[in-house]
Amino acid sequence: MLHGNPLTGPLQTSVHQRLDDLTRTAGLVDAGRAADLARREIPLLVQALRSVLAAHEPDEHGRCPVCRTGSSRLPFRRRGRLPCRAYLAVQLRLGTVEAATPGLRPRRHRATHLHSVS
Repeated sequence: MLHGNPLTGPLQTSVHQRLDDLTRTAGLVDAGRAADLARREIPLLVQALRSVLAAHEPDEHGRCPVCRTGSSRLPFRRRGRLPCRAYLAVQLRLGTVEAATPGLRPRRHRATHLHSVS
């Protein structure tokens, strides 16, 4: 079994086995059968991915309701606006992150001169 939880383990195992089967089959069949497989399975995979991403839709403050933590260890510290982990993972697989997040810039540390080598 892939995961130890008796309630979700079989479901997770089944999903991973199906994805493994699709990957293996796509690599073993000829081009015609691969095209048929793609026409049949890609819409299902896209629909499944969209339903997962729907749960990660940002709230009115731009924060993911699933990825954000319920409470911070430091109550006085503000959480930064970080990209949702699910959307980030999908974007990394589908293309570049820079194209999808034009407003995000790397944070500059005040003591950058301490890290430079001259």
